Amino acid sequence: MGCCPLCLGPMLQFELQRLKHKDVRQRRMAVRRLFEIDNSIALATFIELLEDDDDWFVEKAIDAIRRWVDSSHRKVVVTLSVHSEARLRHLAAELSPRVGVEALPILSTLCSDADHSVRREAWKSRLKVDAGTIPVAIENEDYVIRKMATEHSGDTDILEKMLSDDNLRVRETALNQMISLGHSPALLNQLLDGPLRNKAAKLRLPALIESGETSTIANLCRNPDATMRNIIAKNLDDVNWLSWSDVVDAARESADPLLLPRLLRSRRESEADDIRHDLLLNGHPSSRARILEHLHGRPLPEPIADLLPSLAEDSDPLIAQSATSLIADNRALETDA
Repeated sequence: MGCCPLCLGPMLQFELQRLKHKDVRQRRMAVRRLFEIDNSIALATFIELLEDDDDWFVEKAIDAIRRWVDSSHRKVVVTLSVHSEARLRHLAAELSPRVGVEALPILSTLCSDADHSVRREAWKSRLKVDAGTIPVAIENEDYVIRKMATEHSGDTDILEKMLSDDNLRVRETALNQMISLGHSPALLNQLLDGPLRNKAAKLRLPALIESGETSTIANLCRNPDATMRNIIAKNLDDVNWLSWSDVVDAARESADPLLLPRLLRSRRESEADDIRHDLLLNGHPSSRARILEHLHGRPLPEPIADLLPSLAEDSDPLIAQSATSLIADNRALETDA
């Protein structure tokens, strides 16, 4: 790692010599100037600083190594990998990908390090260098390592396997990979009742619709949150779901009073008007108000128009206001016609 002093520029040579000065202030100034010069020849001297008693110089040595190590510095990475300090072994794991496949023996050792942060960093780098290690990594007892391995995998068999992992983050990562690949196996149905149901539904609903699995779609309608409501509505907007009695019933009975109005928003069928009429008579106040809101700007079927005067006197001020506004809006439409 040494170099001939005569081969160095005078400024670089001066700062390298000053780095060994007895005055700590001079040494610190030399460190700053060497970073400004930014010449990797200084790396060998900085490596010596790793054993300095002053932690400031150790940290600066780590910064220099992180800055200048490249594929030609395998020996530096090896030296770091066997250091007694975990932070330096961690640095070795971090820098190993710069060495390429020649770092695999180093990483193989670091993947079994006593320090868990070193192990994780080593696996992170190993997966970058060698994707063939994914099948081994997904069996690791550390969920972080399994998660990293899953992130690197494009193998649908592996992703499907990781959907059953004990850790939620690993399962979510597998699902995210499936979303990026557009892979929608029936196995995803097992996630539709858990914490990943929204993401699973977003990926799975097109296939459910195509295959006519209306019972599963109906289950999604029973208690959706706002995100699920939007996912369901977006996927059903161009689908004749009004002919699916189980879906219609589930939407009517849904714990979300805004689901059915949202599903009806773009529908022009007579069956949709019948459901709107029923909601305006018997629905949840939020459902009734949203139905009235969606009816603005369009011709009203006679049964609904006949309901408006009574709705304008409803005890709920929001419904009364919306009905009054809709009456005026409907009159304006009739005048324009």
